[in-house]
Amino acid sequence: MENHTPNVTIAESGQGKTISRFREMLPQVLASIACNFVLLDLNLSLAYPTILIAQLAWLDAAQASWLGSIAYICQPVGSLCSGVLVEWLGRKRFMLLLNLPFLLGWVLMATAPSYAVLCLACVIVGITIGLTEAPINSYIGEVCRPGLRGNMTACAGVFYQCGFFIEYLLGSLTDWRTAAGISASIPIFTAIYMAMVPEAPIWLVSKGRIQDAEKALCWLRGWVEPSAVKEELSDLVRYHEETKLLLSSSPPKIQGQTAYVNSAFVAETGAETKDSQTVVTVTEPTGGGRECCGRRIETLDRIRDLLRPPTLRPLLLVIPFFFFVHFSGLTSIRPFMVHVFEKFHMPISGEWATVVSGGCGIVGTVFMMCSVQRLGKRPLSLACTAGSALSALLLATYALVTGDAVTAPWVPLLLFVVLSFCNSIVGQMPWMLLSEVFPFRTRGLSGGVSAAGCYVFLFLSSKTFLDMERDLQLYGAFFFYGTISCIGVVFLYFRLLETEGKSLEEIERHFTEGRSAWRRM
Repeated sequence: MENHTPNVTIAESGQGKTISRFREMLPQVLASIACNFVLLDLNLSLAYPTILIAQLAWLDAAQASWLGSIAYICQPVGSLCSGVLVEWLGRKRFMLLLNLPFLLGWVLMATAPSYAVLCLACVIVGITIGLTEAPINSYIGEVCRPGLRGNMTACAGVFYQCGFFIEYLLGSLTDWRTAAGISASIPIFTAIYMAMVPEAPIWLVSKGRIQDAEKALCWLRGWVEPSAVKEELSDLVRYHEETKLLLSSSPPKIQGQTAYVNSAFVAETGAETKDSQTVVTVTEPTGGGRECCGRRIETLDRIRDLLRPPTLRPLLLVIPFFFFVHFSGLTSIRPFMVHVFEKFHMPISGEWATVVSGGCGIVGTVFMMCSVQRLGKRPLSLACTAGSALSALLLATYALVTGDAVTAPWVPLLLFVVLSFCNSIVGQMPWMLLSEVFPFRTRGLSGGVSAAGCYVFLFLSSKTFLDMERDLQLYGAFFFYGTISCIGVVFLYFRLLETEGKSLEEIERHFTEGRSAWRRM
């Protein structure tokens, strides 16, 4: 279905024409970056409570814990709605609209007169963050070829870490209101950028918009002529049709032409679909009632699909993966980083230690982006989960041995550098898997469910940290996080398969057949 060759040959006026690999890749990179700016705004929002808690000295422990975690518990609401809305509105249009509530949240934060307004802003931002998950996870996987998909999903991790680094830097240089005002410029820029990239071709095909899908493919494959993407377009139509047949209890009769056209493709227009080889005319009963009923049935079918092996098996991989990532230690302390760094008596201030942590995250994701194709997701995930476990256990040992004494202050700083580096790599792996392991039919909904689970774990880990520190002491909390990461290494060894360089069809076939994690696809 996808091309792995270094150049693309275009048939034009009976002659062959070859475009460069750079020209083929550039539009896919530009489209992915537009998606990643949404991710940047998302992570600026996640980092912002760290600034608030550090600068608002009048917050008590309960207020600080809620301010640091309330956005996380609101995100599952958005995540669960995200899968349905993204299938209805489309990836591009949905991400474009999401910039409005992000902008509203930043304006409220910059002008908040009270704690209640800050919490309201966090709720709005939290729901919006949840809404972003399904389109972000779907879009990159659907516009990029397999050879580029890993790098682009890794690039999303760079934007993720840049969000923390930029916000922590703003918190070190300015006050919290100014930081929010500067951050408000990001959704404005993102909306302008997002308007210039195309919709995901497979979504357009699923809605019967074959000509729009062809135009999108021409843009994404290097601004080429329609003849250059004719075969890929036919494969997309075939893939979507075969997916519907596999999951349908009463599949329609399919003809054996080169390009298969299903009634679902043209239901919205009632028009006939044409290409240079085949003309297929499909009719669909009209009437608002039937259309509404059909959409309800399709939604129920997709919910039932979550319990079928092609979707359930990757869900049972991704959701536990999120648990191990967010209970590895760094996520739990993120809203309270300044407090934790000061407890370890580091040689630099807590505010600048957060900047160092954010910088290490950027270095880690850049390393992942450069190495994921060569090393693979499975070895990186195992190594970095083990690194997170070792760092947390050594931090626990250091806190237990030294207590409140200032002894070798560079040791905890170096251990947090390692923890931030490892967490920045393994923390992106489940997000990368979201764009690859789910079938197209359930990709939006299952991505939303997975993201909802992710943010439940985020809420629990951040909300419980202060209580855990009080009951178990700082060393006990880090012993707990290190133990969880050790269990995570064992889980990933037996469950995590290698998806790097595999087509979406190959990955889906792997889960459908239920192969072991180390068996080659």
